[in-house]
Amino acid sequence: MNANERTASIKDAVDRAKDGARNGTPIPSHGLWCRERWQDFPKYSVPVDALALNIDNRRFAAERKLMEEKLGHSLDPENDPNDEQSVISILLDTGHRVDGDVVTGTPSKDYQALLKDWQKRGQESPFWIRPDGTVRNGNRRLAMLKRLRAKEGIEGTRFVQAIVLEPTELNEQELFEMEQREQLTENFKVRYTDINLLLTLRDAAQAQRIDWNSPDDIDRVAGELQEFAGGDKSYAGVQLRAIKYMDDYLSFSGSPSEYQKLIGQIERFRDVGKIMTKMLEDYPDDAVDMLQLLFASITAGVTHGNIRSIGRIFREDRTEYTRLRDRIINIEQQSEPNTKLESPDLAAVEADLSGDTDEAEEPAPIVSDYPTGRVKSAVLDAIDGFGSRNLEIARKLSQAVERLRPITGDHISEALGEADGAEIREYLTEIVSWADSAKPLLE
Repeated sequence: MNANERTASIKDAVDRAKDGARNGTPIPSHGLWCRERWQDFPKYSVPVDALALNIDNRRFAAERKLMEEKLGHSLDPENDPNDEQSVISILLDTGHRVDGDVVTGTPSKDYQALLKDWQKRGQESPFWIRPDGTVRNGNRRLAMLKRLRAKEGIEGTRFVQAIVLEPTELNEQELFEMEQREQLTENFKVRYTDINLLLTLRDAAQAQRIDWNSPDDIDRVAGELQEFAGGDKSYAGVQLRAIKYMDDYLSFSGSPSEYQKLIGQIERFRDVGKIMTKMLEDYPDDAVDMLQLLFASITAGVTHGNIRSIGRIFREDRTEYTRLRDRIINIEQQSEPNTKLESPDLAAVEADLSGDTDEAEEPAPIVSDYPTGRVKSAVLDAIDGFGSRNLEIARKLSQAVERLRPITGDHISEALGEADGAEIREYLTEIVSWADSAKPLLE
């Protein structure tokens, strides 16, 4: 059906229900929180074929943009059957990939659970739709029904219950606020890795006219939106600051507003937000250097736990922090790195997110021609040294010996001729100097 046909079909369903009400058959209703109070809305039986997936659904905005980039065109499920199948796959599957002109994947556990629940209990709550059949709440359920109709010819889902939200009765801003509440209150803390939840929260903050560069205003908006974060203003503030530094990082990386490039990576930005809040409060003169170091670490794929350790190094060992900062600056100056973010392989990211280890759960950004290995090694070496600073002398020396023993003269000679030869020479000079100073102690 096209939009006009869907509109006519839904109007016919509404008219039939109203005719029935005039003849004594009441129209059932369903309560929704709207305009700061509960309101009852009539519930109609409408054909599935008259419903259309909402391409602007915020629940899969990042994944949609990524797949559109790989397909080379915007998805149009209303007019292109392949695009409709692509949207269905994005909503229901995992391991997404582009196969010709269609996005495909493997049915997710969430889809299997949704299907099983529908088959057992039927429809629990009505769809929210506009008069033209565009679904504003219930897109995953509609995608499931469309897949079942296409693959299995199931007729039991030919009609579903829906609330028709007329634009004259509920404008776009009011509907937007209802959609935000519905999404953000679905156990936000459990789904902390979902970038689309943060983007929905970002839209809510924008509606509050937030000044992202004002800590006081972020605190104000956190209070306004705390009900979406379990009633916890502090937790809402953490999310808002994560959004701010995601935006800053995307701009720094030459990819403003391209949130799809950070799928699976948002936990790092929560820690960046926490670190930078303290820096701006207590050490404002050092804040810019710290942010540059944190962004370099993110680009190199340093995980959020180690991002957190950089803040600890700053607080507890300023000499080691300065050494790390200068080392990263030196590495970047030597290589004149590219920091332009590239789009990830969504199937690979989803595989990482389903892994068992911390490293597997946090895929790295994709940046070509960046000295990823050297920057990441510098950060991890600094964290390792910082972590061992309180070990007994015997253990420190034991660890040093175990690491140096496998390195032969041939290894060093070869390494001195490679790209990081100057850096190796610097370390070797420091080791020799240290050994010379310690040698008299053995006499």
